[in-house]
Amino acid sequence: MLRPRLSFLNQSLLQRTVVTQSKVTVNNDNKNDQKDTTNEYQSSSNSYTPPRRPLIQQFTHKVTNQVPPLEYNDLYKNDLALREFVTKENHGKIKDMGAELGTFHWSEQGHIANRYPPTLQQFDRYGQRIDEVQFHPVYHDLMAVGMRYGVHSVAWEPLPGSTTSINAHGHLQHTAGLYILTQVESGVCCPLSMTYSGYPVLHRYLHGANKKLAESFPLDRILSRKYDRRCLPANVKSGLTIGMALTEKQGGSDVRANSTKAYCDSAEEKRYILIGHKWFCSAPMSDGFLVLAQIHDDTNLDQSSSSNSVPSCFFVPRWLPNGERNPFYIQRLKDKLGNRSNASSEIEFNNTQAWLLGKEHEGVKVIIEMISGTRLDSATSSAALMRQALVQATWHARHRKAFGHLLIDQPLMKQVLIDLLLESEAATALVMYLATLFDATYNNIHSNNTGEIRALARIATALAKFWICKRTPETTYEALECLGGAGYVEESMMPRIYREAPLNSIWEGSGNVICLDILRSMKKSPESLQAYLSFMHETKGSNKHLDAALERVEKTLLSKDLSANALERHARTLATQLALCLQAGLLVRRLPQTVSDAFCSSRLGPNRGAIFGDLPMDIDTDVLLKRLPFS
Repeated sequence: MLRPRLSFLNQSLLQRTVVTQSKVTVNNDNKNDQKDTTNEYQSSSNSYTPPRRPLIQQFTHKVTNQVPPLEYNDLYKNDLALREFVTKENHGKIKDMGAELGTFHWSEQGHIANRYPPTLQQFDRYGQRIDEVQFHPVYHDLMAVGMRYGVHSVAWEPLPGSTTSINAHGHLQHTAGLYILTQVESGVCCPLSMTYSGYPVLHRYLHGANKKLAESFPLDRILSRKYDRRCLPANVKSGLTIGMALTEKQGGSDVRANSTKAYCDSAEEKRYILIGHKWFCSAPMSDGFLVLAQIHDDTNLDQSSSSNSVPSCFFVPRWLPNGERNPFYIQRLKDKLGNRSNASSEIEFNNTQAWLLGKEHEGVKVIIEMISGTRLDSATSSAALMRQALVQATWHARHRKAFGHLLIDQPLMKQVLIDLLLESEAATALVMYLATLFDATYNNIHSNNTGEIRALARIATALAKFWICKRTPETTYEALECLGGAGYVEESMMPRIYREAPLNSIWEGSGNVICLDILRSMKKSPESLQAYLSFMHETKGSNKHLDAALERVEKTLLSKDLSANALERHARTLATQLALCLQAGLLVRRLPQTVSDAFCSSRLGPNRGAIFGDLPMDIDTDVLLKRLPFS
């Protein structure tokens, strides 16, 4: 054993000598390609930068042809599709947010937050129950920057000097902010999204529930831009967040099968006692939760829930009006595929106090407004993942050579990147347009046709949630493949994006649930389909492929030969066609004709391909290349 060990030592010494005597060469290529703005935007006690001047002369070889770290990418300025909707007239602080979060510092924060996931502390050192989740400090930094830019609140904040008028572009700014923040780290977007979506429900119902509760849970602090991570009563905190807990083990999306029971404790105060569980409760350190439960007669504690019963909606604060902890038992944290920086938990209620929101047995009606907001945000987060995946793939292709040429100059790689670009920009356009519909609906910007806008928003939100979330895993995988093996290792951002990609298609209603919702919406609210068709008819004549596709959709919808069962069997096909036509119609209206023509030809035309990079011959590749990031 001694001889090999001495041999190894001698070899190491020899190698050190060779490296010392040789000319030290560093990987300093493309150093002028990026603007170093790390120090300009720094809100954490630590500043993260990539390693400087790494040695490329190794013991056995010289490291060459490596892609430099992406140190800065302005997430607003460099996104042409985003800028079509978020302009200098309506961007608020989005331009500043895109500049700040485009630094290496913030992307590294996201990486660290996922490397060190949250942990559950059920008991204190004395064995007393506390049920608190501990996060890495960078998670709190990310939450703080999201709240500082009002991702959770900008849609509902009153204008300066007014108590009633709100920001006319608040939902657009919220959506753009969430879109930018997701590209840095998705985990913190969950509590911010639920807070954004839960506020209007609480604003509508909480004051009518109980005066003492309303005083102990000041709603204006939900709109505070100060992040307060402390687990304390709401009325002593500077900022609040909202969560929700709907699904249970036996039912999942079928909330009518929920078994959590609610027993009236005070009819006057609308206070109930909850006993039961929730199978998936994300962001359990939120200050209050919207919860679905079945109201039961306390004279018969053994009543079982009927699959046909309609749950009611309750508000469950973590702390009670008297300053005591509300029994809220976190059983464990989920070990998830992705979204690992965000705590998702299983919880139990046992003598947990809750306050009824709205009327008894109208829980779905009450909470549907929150679901509508979180579905918009699910689609938005998925669009953001597509965009960041495209950014990573393009950056790699612009700096990596193969067979004597940069990847970006290889004809087939161009096809793949352009195809990814079309998918990404269509997704971005749809969610930003949806946000403008939300603004018009809530703010009555177009008071003469608000009903039609609301109807269009209803079906378009479901279509966006279904289609964009479905396309994200495939899109992010293809982008990952552009990096080759470098994209499959954890040092790259791509594995994190890829693990995140399926999530939004599962949360807030999986694909089948959303498709069935679309069918129900068209049946119960035919004005939503009519609003969709009216919107699409305005684009007639702009593109032959879109015209033909829309004609096929209308023929299917108007067919009297299709039974309800057949329509349900083909719900995914119908939803896909409706979504593609809607995206195409938006691109025709808002983006350059080169983009809309390429999208229509590749998604709706007769020569559409089955995989990314399989594009028709009539696409203007040279013009589209100029829309890629870093052009």
